[in-house]
Amino acid sequence: MSIVRGRSLKSRLTRTLIGLGLISVVLLATVNFFVVRQLLDRGSSDQLRTVRTLQTEAVDLVLQRALNRVAVLGQDPGVAAALVDLQAAYGRTDQELDAAQLDQLRAAYAPVVGAYDAAGVEHPPVDELLPSSTAGRYVQYEYIATNGDEPRADLRDAGDGSEYSSAHAEHHDFLRSLASSFGAADLLLVGLDTGDVVYSTDKYVDLGTNVNDGPYAATGLGTSFAKLAATATDHAAISDMAFYLPNSSAPVVHIAAAVRSDVEVVGAIVLTLRADGLTDLVTAGRDWDLLGLGDTGESYIVGTDRRLRTIPRAWFEDPAAYRRRFLSNGGSERDADLMDLTGSPVLLQTVDNTAVQTALEGDLFTGRVDDYLDRSVVAASGPLTGTDLGWVLVTQQQTRESRHELVQFVISILIVLAVLLVVLAVVGAVLARMLARPVQPLVAAAARIADGDYLTPTPDLGRNELGDVSRQLGTVASRLREQDESIAQEEARITTMLASVLPPALVDPVRQGRRELAEVVDTATVVSVTVRGIPAPSGADQDAIVELTTRLSDATTGLAAEFGLERGQVALEHQLFVAGRGHPDIAAEAAAAFATAVVAAIPAIGDEFGAGLTARAGLAAGAVATGVLGSRQVSFGVWGPPVNAAVRLSARAAAGQVVAEDAVVVELGDDWSIAAVDGSDAAVITPVAEVTPGG
Repeated sequence: MSIVRGRSLKSRLTRTLIGLGLISVVLLATVNFFVVRQLLDRGSSDQLRTVRTLQTEAVDLVLQRALNRVAVLGQDPGVAAALVDLQAAYGRTDQELDAAQLDQLRAAYAPVVGAYDAAGVEHPPVDELLPSSTAGRYVQYEYIATNGDEPRADLRDAGDGSEYSSAHAEHHDFLRSLASSFGAADLLLVGLDTGDVVYSTDKYVDLGTNVNDGPYAATGLGTSFAKLAATATDHAAISDMAFYLPNSSAPVVHIAAAVRSDVEVVGAIVLTLRADGLTDLVTAGRDWDLLGLGDTGESYIVGTDRRLRTIPRAWFEDPAAYRRRFLSNGGSERDADLMDLTGSPVLLQTVDNTAVQTALEGDLFTGRVDDYLDRSVVAASGPLTGTDLGWVLVTQQQTRESRHELVQFVISILIVLAVLLVVLAVVGAVLARMLARPVQPLVAAAARIADGDYLTPTPDLGRNELGDVSRQLGTVASRLREQDESIAQEEARITTMLASVLPPALVDPVRQGRRELAEVVDTATVVSVTVRGIPAPSGADQDAIVELTTRLSDATTGLAAEFGLERGQVALEHQLFVAGRGHPDIAAEAAAAFATAVVAAIPAIGDEFGAGLTARAGLAAGAVATGVLGSRQVSFGVWGPPVNAAVRLSARAAAGQVVAEDAVVVELGDDWSIAAVDGSDAAVITPVAEVTPGG
């Protein structure tokens, strides 16, 4: 009877232990399941919101800088001179093409429309694409039809002896360097009164056409030019991205700015930018891991028509699979063929979901939606405000990736349950013996892990509850070790990001919270610019004075960028710049050219606002220290004897003078005229020829 009761008690104890263990694990797993799922969803959403914010700010900043740079080009005297000369020569070109020449010009359009013909896509007849004017057909014949296999951008002079070719040869190298420095696919000059494209750097077939009524009047070229009528002359206008037949039908953006010669607007400069640069920006050069987007995350831009403006990740990874998915989701064969023709789904792929709709309405969005290929994703979106195009930016990650860890957790729980069934059966028979002996080694191992020794071995306690605890403890130690490694990797990533914007010697101190730091000493040329005559803000003139000072700041900053100088401490009437920092020489030529340009530009800006501004500059060279300033906003500062010397020279200089000390003068070449200043070791320097960036 006792045996029966003993066996009954043992079996009931075993069943009770197994039942309690299973119930506990299932309850814990259920709670952990929901907690882990919530944490994963929150972590994914937080990451996407962070990327959205960073990418939105970056895109807005880049677009605004592009507009500002084009607006500055419109004020460049070299651009104005080129447009005036080329427009005049173009207007006097009246040589008609004979029949053979006209046929040769038509044949030059074969590469342009051939891709359309190969893909079976309709396009306008070639005769409708030809310029309607005599001058337009002539310049296309000389610079396109007869150019052979030579890159068209390399042709300076068509050799026809025409007045246009003479003007082209004079200005082409300068204009081509501007387009190259901007990264533009093409740079166009358009006459104000006629609307004729009188110049093209890369000689696409829009050369010689008319932006008002020509074949590309309805494209971004015509749109950006037309927007200039309602745009301030010192601002640029941008068109929405569109397919552009002259540029191999690639999606492009046109940015236009009015060109002024003195105070007269003589035309416009138009730059053509491909979608590739914008795509590189929002994808971090296709390095999605750098943005923390994992294996399926991505960022892309959508326009007001709910179509892509940048190339999506799925296209980069497998264009053929993308095409198949596009067609299976109801996409048209024509659009799929155009994707093959243009090399991307930009302007062809529709993205119409709640994330895009909310952002187009001007609000932020975070949540689950179906993306452009009908995949379930977690998305964060928001509007881009850097331009008037109404674009929105979307960051997303497929939900299957965010659920991967959750699936792994469920699998681990199922494995534990399977093992627990066996362990609990054994524990029921030898409970007393198994409960006492293994406790101390387990406690010791837990203490070592609690002290941070994640490599400590856990005791092998067999197939029982304590054995499970030991193994779970080992798993916890392993995961803690992985988390430490992950934190170390994140620290390294942050350090790398700081190293991209600060000198290496300042990265660690900035990370430690220090802001007023100096870098190692280097030799450089310091330029001090003194501006006098700025009116004091008062009454109704206050807005005009604010506009004047803003214009002065933008102009000096733009010139510094053009001549390769770094801007240091800035005050309203005193500005400091550095040339040659981090280079083998002191960059005296660049510093002198910059100072000459600034001293000439500031009075001209003052004339625009009716203010009698004067400017003078002082140049000094030697060892300087540079570094970080500010506790809330990091800035770049310069110290050293050359700073004081340059400030003294600019203070002593007469209006319009550039005064340089001997250390700078000896580095200048024959392009500079030197006039010694009596009783000092300085001289007034003036350029022999016109100063241009890099010249």
